[in-house]
Amino acid sequence: MSKFLATFSQTYLSKVRAKSFMISTLIIVLLIFVGANFDKIIGIFDSSEELTTLKVESDAAFLTQFEAVMDALETDIDVTESDGETGSAEALLTVEGTEPLSFTLAANQEIPADQMNTIETALAEVQRNITIEALNLSPEEAQQLSAPPEITYDIASSADDFAESESDSMAPEMFETNILNTIIFYVTVIVMFFIIINYASQIGTEVAMEKTSRVIEMIVSSVPPVTHLLAKISAMILVSLTQLGLFIIAIVIAIQLFDFSSIISDFGLESDDQTLTMIIYSVIYLILGLVLYLSISALLGSFISRMEDLQQALLPVTMFSLIGFYIAIFNVFGSADNMLVKISSYIPLFTPFVMPLRAINPDTSQITLLIGILILIASIILAIMLAASIYRNSVLSTSNGIFKNLKRIRKE
Repeated sequence: MSKFLATFSQTYLSKVRAKSFMISTLIIVLLIFVGANFDKIIGIFDSSEELTTLKVESDAAFLTQFEAVMDALETDIDVTESDGETGSAEALLTVEGTEPLSFTLAANQEIPADQMNTIETALAEVQRNITIEALNLSPEEAQQLSAPPEITYDIASSADDFAESESDSMAPEMFETNILNTIIFYVTVIVMFFIIINYASQIGTEVAMEKTSRVIEMIVSSVPPVTHLLAKISAMILVSLTQLGLFIIAIVIAIQLFDFSSIISDFGLESDDQTLTMIIYSVIYLILGLVLYLSISALLGSFISRMEDLQQALLPVTMFSLIGFYIAIFNVFGSADNMLVKISSYIPLFTPFVMPLRAINPDTSQITLLIGILILIASIILAIMLAASIYRNSVLSTSNGIFKNLKRIRKE
């Protein structure tokens, strides 16, 4: 155990103290805090000053109606009668004509786009109401103006009707995707992909470099090869989780320090019954996905005896992680539970990417998500066992080329 801890601590400390680790972590943390203040940063570059008062020059009837519509839109702009002056953070709305209605909006500064949209929406509603009154329409007739048409389809039956109805019944049901859950999924998949690409290369390099530099000859004289490899894998997994933990701490601090109410209201981010389940399973699959891919990277690194073969050996990790990433990303706004998603979610190398996508769907059972976890755990155990076996048999090999090492290991 002491030999395992010695290798583990040495690998872990050397990685977390590396400048590349510190700089990359610092950059991501800074980006998190920048994102938390995105609305404030935009405000710095936005020269427009929000309106506080909108003065209206019109008759009393229009003023009353317009004020009621603006109140219904829950805007922060106060609507008052014009006094002939327009000060700072104020605008003047003048009614130029009534048939048809025409308006002039004057201000001493640029008006923010969201407030302009609110004013235009209110004016359109007032114009609609005035038009209804001018035409002397009843409430039922006025409602019919915006009612959608009723369409009854009477299509002649054909021999293909049965096949069409059967295919419709087999098609996956579409569900309305919650924006917050979708963001959680995107963050999970993107973070997993980039950490895998980064640390898979590092652990492969660690294993390959020791073999190519012949340092391993001195190491295995005091530490069993399997113990040494497991310590390396465990250390690299903990390094990746340490960096991930720092990102999570930065997010929690940003939530505590900064007000997200305006961003949440602007983007309509609201949790639902599936959000907590989505967060829990996303974290589980993220961790298991990292462990699986790093274990496979160590396995592949055990095959090679030259640094020139490293990229070739790690190609499967890059390829499968990229395929899983694209399957997950490109099925978010389609059917998140189609046949491709269902099948790929049970393929171990794709499971950590695709199963969080299925977790978005409230119709996905807990058993399905738990099966995905069991598949990953079994795959991790198998990958570590294979890596240990291959590493033990090839640790002192000087054969050049991956395929030569494979043949030699098979013979042994």
